[in-house]
Amino acid sequence: MADPRARAVLQEVAGAITRASAETRPRVRLLAEGRVEAAAQGVLQIRGLPDVGADELIEVEDSGPALVLGLRRGAVEAVALDAARPVKLGARVRALHRLPTVPAGEAILGKVLDPTGRGRDGRSFGGRMSEMPIDRRAPEIHERAAVHEPLYTGVLAIDALFPIGRGQRELILGDEGTGKTALAVDTMLRQRETGVVCIYVAIGRRRAEVSQIFAKLQRSGGRWAIVTAYQDESPGLRYLAPYSATAMAEWFVERGEDVLIVYDDLSAHAVAWRELSLLLRRPPGREAYPGDIFYLHSRLLERATLLCAERGGGSLTALPVALTEDERLSAYIPTNLISVTDGQIVLSRKLFAAGQKPAVDAATSVSRVGGKAQSQAFRELAGRLHLEYASFLELEVFSRLGTRLEPATMRRLEIGRRARTLLRAPHGAPLGVFDEVLRLLLVDQQELLLRIPDEGLSDTVCKLVGECRSRLPVVVERIDREAILSDDDRRAIIAILARERTGSEASVAGAEEAP
Repeated sequence: MADPRARAVLQEVAGAITRASAETRPRVRLLAEGRVEAAAQGVLQIRGLPDVGADELIEVEDSGPALVLGLRRGAVEAVALDAARPVKLGARVRALHRLPTVPAGEAILGKVLDPTGRGRDGRSFGGRMSEMPIDRRAPEIHERAAVHEPLYTGVLAIDALFPIGRGQRELILGDEGTGKTALAVDTMLRQRETGVVCIYVAIGRRRAEVSQIFAKLQRSGGRWAIVTAYQDESPGLRYLAPYSATAMAEWFVERGEDVLIVYDDLSAHAVAWRELSLLLRRPPGREAYPGDIFYLHSRLLERATLLCAERGGGSLTALPVALTEDERLSAYIPTNLISVTDGQIVLSRKLFAAGQKPAVDAATSVSRVGGKAQSQAFRELAGRLHLEYASFLELEVFSRLGTRLEPATMRRLEIGRRARTLLRAPHGAPLGVFDEVLRLLLVDQQELLLRIPDEGLSDTVCKLVGECRSRLPVVVERIDREAILSDDDRRAIIAILARERTGSEASVAGAEEAP
């Protein structure tokens, strides 16, 4: 006879099984899978996947993730995101039903990353990371604030003539080899003293060029990161790079920080999208670019802004770089970007060849934010400089005709030449606020400026800066911090400039009279 306790347990288990089977309703679970039918340069044609959505991630067997770019009847178009793992025809594909994200956080600073957020050195991130969606909507109008705080570039020609504010989008245009990247890198180096987070996006650049920029940023210190999609990588990664970098930047912006992002360059990004579109058999438009290239760039650049105080007050300043051919600003991509951004800095090949670096063309460059993003010292000293400098350039062309000039005209030419010398900036050595203010003050004091020979002007100004720092340390520190020039400060600095020039002139005259 069986144990009564065992019989009771068996009856209880049998009752539980009976109740569970009565309550269970059989369901059919569909596992949607597709197959790769064609693959070319990372662009995939997939048959199946009826429930996948546009811009979603899918998983390709033995090849990693891919991004859906288009939907057709009975087919899905996607681009592979892992160029190191080739896609096989017939490989199984499954939908992940999620949008692409990238890791973001303090741990990305000081590193070189690919557009998927992985470190190029293969090492894992040391700190806590958050996932940020790559494609996000731009802030609404009521979430934005007016740009008013300057972002100093350390380049006098920019800070004085075409100021950039935090949250602005300023386009850098120029032919090949006119110093566009050098200007953007100098701006990043200047942020070492301001605490602004800098993100450099290399789109279609050579590995050696990115290595040089990495070395410069590493030596300078500061807070920076580099997102790269190299020239020899798939067009899908080159297309994704600026969006991924912007998502990483927005992590800092949402925490109330200021970020500078450099897209170098969006002409290469447009070429990558043209490659993808032609492989996807989409109709070409003007200059063979697809018609939605304007939407892609505007969707990207609209994410750069200054957030209102309710959103934390963070800012994302964008410096997109674009290539021109023979200084033709009316080409398709430059005109698109000019219409989206808040101004453009145009670099001239002729000025670059003449030794004027940065080769900023004062006639075609503009900042639509203007004096709203300038501090008091720059606004007062550089108010007339733009028009006077542009007038000098026209007058200089006229003087080359060999016409006899009046003394007043010769004086304007001498002042203009010295002002042009002061606007030059050596690559890799951005100026501080006081260094720029003193140069502007010297341009404003024309009599003092004319006493200094143009040949030795740069060395003389460096000595004058050092003299002011030793004699007026409190004034210099305040100007560096606040960029405010009071009347007393102006008189004290001018007195030192006049005394130094008078003493040096007397020593030169005494040396000439000595036997």
